[in-house]
Amino acid sequence: MEKFIAVVFENDDAAFKGETALRGLHATGELAVYAAAVIGKDLDGKVEVKKVEDEGPLGTALGLVIGGMVGVLAGPLAVASGAAIAGSAAAASAAASGMAVGSMTGGLFGVYRDLWVAGIDSAMLDEVSVELLPGKSCVVASVDEVWTSPLDVKMGEAGGVVFRKPRIDAIDEQYAADMAELDREIAELKDEWKQSSDETKQAIHDKIDSAKAKATAAKEKISLRMDELDSQTEARLEAIDEQIAAAKENTRQKFETRKAEIQADYKERKGKLDASMVLAKEALT
Repeated sequence: MEKFIAVVFENDDAAFKGETALRGLHATGELAVYAAAVIGKDLDGKVEVKKVEDEGPLGTALGLVIGGMVGVLAGPLAVASGAAIAGSAAAASAAASGMAVGSMTGGLFGVYRDLWVAGIDSAMLDEVSVELLPGKSCVVASVDEVWTSPLDVKMGEAGGVVFRKPRIDAIDEQYAADMAELDREIAELKDEWKQSSDETKQAIHDKIDSAKAKATAAKEKISLRMDELDSQTEARLEAIDEQIAAAKENTRQKFETRKAEIQADYKERKGKLDASMVLAKEALT
């Protein structure tokens, strides 16, 4: 299943070697690396993105995680001041890769929301923060692994401490719940308007307009999410196909099963988004 991993190393050089070893596991069919980056904490405690590559839609998704992770590790004062990322080059690289740099300057509420949207358990990052002392660096990645030992062995050989957590993507369910609630609200307001006096009709009409404006904004977000889901699923399946082609027989079978799971998950999520879109259109009629 897809997991978020963080591997803490003693310094930058070790982290870069660890990231190379991680991608080597992808190349040999041991696991699928969807996106990866390296961050570090200097001796003053400033957190910096050390290495990041443009990895398409899945890199953008990891960017939310890194944005939240940098915010959590930097602490509330750094987030409030906008100093969570050190170095203009790193910030520019993160922005170019679709990373949510803005989330780092919007307060800890925004930081933790980004983590929730990305399906990451912030409690895991609390554990990482204990290990990531000043001077250390960390490889962060979104991966799909069918066995845990290949990663543990390779990262252990490189001197890394591995943290992992399954990704639990709740954003599609939240869209569905929010849209259903908004649809109910508009329907109730319309019923109230029909039964209201002339003195109160305008005020209720204004509430309906306000709710419809929210529905319009939600409809746009759902549409964007549908496009995002399509592109991310396509990228995941492409990465899994690479593993199926490269893996040994026992691992290949597990990746084939994983591919079927990704396809089923996509169908389920797409269905929820389609239902949310129907509600959004009904709310605007």
